[in-house]
Amino acid sequence: MRLVVPASPAELLPLQLETIGFKHDQETIDRPSGYPYYHWLQTLEGVGELSMTGRTWRLPERTGILLAPGVPHRYEAKEGQWQTGFITFHGSSAASIVQALGFGIAERFQWETVHDQITGQLESLLTFAETGSDPSGWRYSADLYRFLTLLRTDARTDKRPSMSKRLERIQSLLDWLEQHFANPDIGLSEMAAQLGIGERQLNERFRELFGQTAYAYLIQLRLRKAKEWLPSRPDWTVRRIGEAVGFRDPSHFVATFRRLEGMTPEAYRRLYGEGSAMERHQD
Repeated sequence: MRLVVPASPAELLPLQLETIGFKHDQETIDRPSGYPYYHWLQTLEGVGELSMTGRTWRLPERTGILLAPGVPHRYEAKEGQWQTGFITFHGSSAASIVQALGFGIAERFQWETVHDQITGQLESLLTFAETGSDPSGWRYSADLYRFLTLLRTDARTDKRPSMSKRLERIQSLLDWLEQHFANPDIGLSEMAAQLGIGERQLNERFRELFGQTAYAYLIQLRLRKAKEWLPSRPDWTVRRIGEAVGFRDPSHFVATFRRLEGMTPEAYRRLYGEGSAMERHQD
């Protein structure tokens, strides 16, 4: 068994590591009142089983469960010698971060064999914790955040596939848009045709990943390019930049930029361009 209980820093951090470790022969654990902090448990070898509030999940390799504080649960080995890895944590922002990542009070994850970054991050965090070289706890806090975001991107839950898998399904379109965003004739039908799916399904995929429609994503891409070029191409007029990123009508470009960025393109150029107040002061 490998177990580290880090020193508790004087201030409560956004994410604070309480314990981390590996168990080579996981015993049966029964917690009728749950655990007081967030609890991550994953299978390294063998098969385990976790039960809570009328639900039972099998935990084969590359599977784990994240439990919120106070959730009653029980887990035990089911096949072979059950080897597990675990992390317990809390923190001033722990609940809001877990919620923002879309995780419920009990979330089961599973991931692929190839590029198992989740287990790799757990091993890395444990190895570093064993050195005892982070008494402030801030490095642990940052590494815990990376671990949780890996669950969001690399693992699938019972409700949805992993973000990386969902991105793979539209990556060819994202690459195509990076090359053709300046074409003002691109619309929803042209984007859907790139993936061979319907417009409604296309919008569903974009909403799942980015929280917006596919066309809204295209508009954001065009504005992002405009924001790159406004300061770096001072000899280009606002009209020319608007046309270069795919807006036919200069007034539409200015109105859209103002609505989404909170300022006009010319104001953005003055703020970040070569003629900004800071640069004039430095001269």
